[in-house]
Amino acid sequence: MYRIFTFLSITLLSCFALQAQNIQGIVHDKSTGVIVPGASIIIKERPQGGTVADGNGKFSLVLHNGETLLVKMVGYKSYERYFAKVQEGQQVEISLESGVALDEVLVTASLANSRSKRAIGTNVDHIDAADIVAKSNPSSLAELVNGRISGAQVYNTNGKVGMPIRFDIRSAATFSMERDPLIFIDGVRYGSSNTADVNSSQEAMSALNDLPMNDIASIDVIKGPAAAASYGAEAANGVVIIQTKRGLSGKKGVAVNVKYTGGFSELANKYTKYVNNDALNNFFDRGHQNQYYANLSAQFDQANSLFFSANSNTTSGIVPGNKDNRQTFRAGYDFTKDNFKLGFTAGYVKGKLSIPQSASGRDDAIWNLMRDQTPWPFISEETWRAIEKSYSNDRFTGSVKLNYTLPFNIKLESLVGLDLNRIDGLNYLPYGYLQGTNSTGAKQVSDRKNQNINWDVKLSRNFALADKWQLNLALLSQLTKSTETVSGISVRNFAVPGISNISSAAEILGTTDTYFEKRTHGIYGEAFLSYNNQLFINTGVRRDVSNMIGRNVASIWYPTVSVAYNVKPFEFMQGKIDEWKIRAAYGESGRLPYPNDAQTAYLIENSSFGTLVRPLRKGNPDIKPERTGEFEIGTDLSFFKQRLGFTYYLQNTRDAIVYTTLLPSLGWPSSLSGDYPENVGKIRGKGIEVTYNSRVFTSSNQKNSLDLFVIFNHQSNKVISSGGNDIINTVNLIRPGLPAFSFYTGVSEGANFNSNGVYTGAKESAPQVLGKPFPTYNGSFGFNLQLVNNLRIQSLFNYSKGAKVYNISNRNVASQGNNFKTSEDLKAQLATQTPGTPEYIATANELAQYAGPRGNFIEKADFIRLSNVTISYDLGVWAKKQTNGLFKSCVLSLTGNNLWLTTNYGGIEPQIDSQGGSKRTRGISYLSSDWTAVPAPRSYAMSVNIGF
Repeated sequence: MYRIFTFLSITLLSCFALQAQNIQGIVHDKSTGVIVPGASIIIKERPQGGTVADGNGKFSLVLHNGETLLVKMVGYKSYERYFAKVQEGQQVEISLESGVALDEVLVTASLANSRSKRAIGTNVDHIDAADIVAKSNPSSLAELVNGRISGAQVYNTNGKVGMPIRFDIRSAATFSMERDPLIFIDGVRYGSSNTADVNSSQEAMSALNDLPMNDIASIDVIKGPAAAASYGAEAANGVVIIQTKRGLSGKKGVAVNVKYTGGFSELANKYTKYVNNDALNNFFDRGHQNQYYANLSAQFDQANSLFFSANSNTTSGIVPGNKDNRQTFRAGYDFTKDNFKLGFTAGYVKGKLSIPQSASGRDDAIWNLMRDQTPWPFISEETWRAIEKSYSNDRFTGSVKLNYTLPFNIKLESLVGLDLNRIDGLNYLPYGYLQGTNSTGAKQVSDRKNQNINWDVKLSRNFALADKWQLNLALLSQLTKSTETVSGISVRNFAVPGISNISSAAEILGTTDTYFEKRTHGIYGEAFLSYNNQLFINTGVRRDVSNMIGRNVASIWYPTVSVAYNVKPFEFMQGKIDEWKIRAAYGESGRLPYPNDAQTAYLIENSSFGTLVRPLRKGNPDIKPERTGEFEIGTDLSFFKQRLGFTYYLQNTRDAIVYTTLLPSLGWPSSLSGDYPENVGKIRGKGIEVTYNSRVFTSSNQKNSLDLFVIFNHQSNKVISSGGNDIINTVNLIRPGLPAFSFYTGVSEGANFNSNGVYTGAKESAPQVLGKPFPTYNGSFGFNLQLVNNLRIQSLFNYSKGAKVYNISNRNVASQGNNFKTSEDLKAQLATQTPGTPEYIATANELAQYAGPRGNFIEKADFIRLSNVTISYDLGVWAKKQTNGLFKSCVLSLTGNNLWLTTNYGGIEPQIDSQGGSKRTRGISYLSSDWTAVPAPRSYAMSVNIGF
């Protein structure tokens, strides 16, 4: 006991002996003087005390006497500086030389801490969004993220402006349709659910449409439970951590940045499968974008910094009437004084999104143009253009973060985050336009209020142990609450033209009044042990409670452990291997049950027999979250100007929720068949992620270089148990031994003939497995070419192989309409032939392949796409000279997206999904179905980015 007391006393005295001082600095390129944003600033003796240079290359941190500053950035050589004595407020200027180093940035892999990437035992991808946006023009989060991280596909599920984003992360080892990752913006738990109150889920409004791309500084993508365990019961789909830009953190001053972006979009690929393709191809418009953005960063003194931005974006899509008008304001303030730090962020978005109906219905534009050779068979074009479908939304996000160092060097951090979203939906048919049998008008309105609150409190303490050992202990409490309130009414038959208020309608079709609340509280403890900035061991456990789980389930525990070891090159490897990290991790996380899975409900009705109580819903008091455990092992290696990353992961999901049949003998009606939730499913997934970056060429003067990169992913999953039953929805099946959501249906086995030998339709086989909706292989590749230190040309290709898509569009046209060219040609040929002849039989058998069986239209969807080409030119030095220093930077850029596509898919767009991404719904539904969705457009944009 005496030895333990002595050891702790020495440790505490050593901590007090260290003199902590605040320093500020700026990072720039040694040869050009251009600032370098996003550099990782690491304290070698205390890696957890580091930071990241902001969008202006500036940083601030607390440094002790006798510590060493290590600065790393992709494309530059490492920089080290030892500080024997640190002065309060000392200004540090860091000049980086061009070179190749391991991607060494500070990332947020744990809810409890942000750490240098070398210290993390999992594959967490970091995106320097500020640099990408400064030199390019991504229009959505999907364009910013897709192809830049391993193990994930991220894409818009519909080619219209403002549409949902689909996340396919790692092996998709789940039965759940809820597939979105958790999203945090500056610590705020962001509500990312799509809104479809007055339209279909395929054409819902994406909540991620409210994210201003120009304000994002960095994105960390946590892809699996091994890394996401600290985030608890909803993190099995991964976590996306977004940090926005902040004020200057360096010398006193003010910096202003302005950017204009203008561009247009158009139909990328022409429709060619139909008799009348012209009507479809001529329907699409040329869309336009105009965006104005400005921000101000200020450092008033050593303690106060401020950031403010304003953004106005007006975008029209390729579908007539599809428009998004959005204004965004964001502010951030930071105060730092001694051991106290206060941070504040606030963002406001006001927007209106018009979404004309063009997919998944009788009154859709594309279906009316696609089905018959004569277009608009179900609704006139005039009526379609007169209908208004739109969402108006106001959104406020804000956070307050407090850091304070208590006695004994205990660090207290507390953050309160708030996300408030008000959305008004409108679906309006004016009087005098015929839709179906109604020509006297109709109107549907909705009023939605979404609210997300999170409160995090963390205590942490760093211990400098003997002989280069460091120990950091952290304890975190996190409380989250989400609510959704929706009210609405639908009416029709207005009294006279020109009057459209709800009260003037003669008929009320229905009303909506729903409320949903989700509460979760988690406690997470973590111990992080490091040795000599080389060996890092992390262990943690989280306990969650939630109102979404059954009353008989007290809480859920999620453990995590990871190891990262940075190998020192052996003597014979010196000069050949720059850095080599070996890592391994295990963690568990979950997916909460769906709303009402735990609650039993009854409906009270009045009848002639008196008041009746009727069973409405049977909840399960024992329902638990779906639980995924993930083991991950990998390595990161930098050698000979090459960088290689390899990750293998294995996921085991248990307690997957399956909806089973209730027995009528227990008092539950057969109408509730398949509606009782139970934790009986199991599924296993695995995969490989490989990243490779190579500096192919560097000129002697360091002004010209060529870099190549490749991302390769392989993933698979297999259902182990589904509760003893097959689970199927139309064409998607969950069955033990098969990949989840396998396509399962009948196909044509040839033609049927009547007694006269006349073709009467197709013979349909018994249902059979026809593929899966997720690719076996996917990834990206491209290059980054820099010329004369000013001109940069970048490309990004995406590819996918092994997935299939259910082409509902072609099936419906071939079996219900007369516009599918292949079947119409075969019908015409059949009409010229004699029944019973070999030629007639051969033609009939071929025609049967385009008949009703769904399996005929489950098609391969492999593709290679040129997703992005960006050409940027840095005029900073010239502009600074021409304006006598008024312009500090000036970058011109030209961006093209979705420029080229090659695919074996029979539809117009292989990367598509009629469900519109994840969906809050019980059971399973369609996955990877193409139901007259709008294809991804080709777009071009030009921007001018000027810094003052």
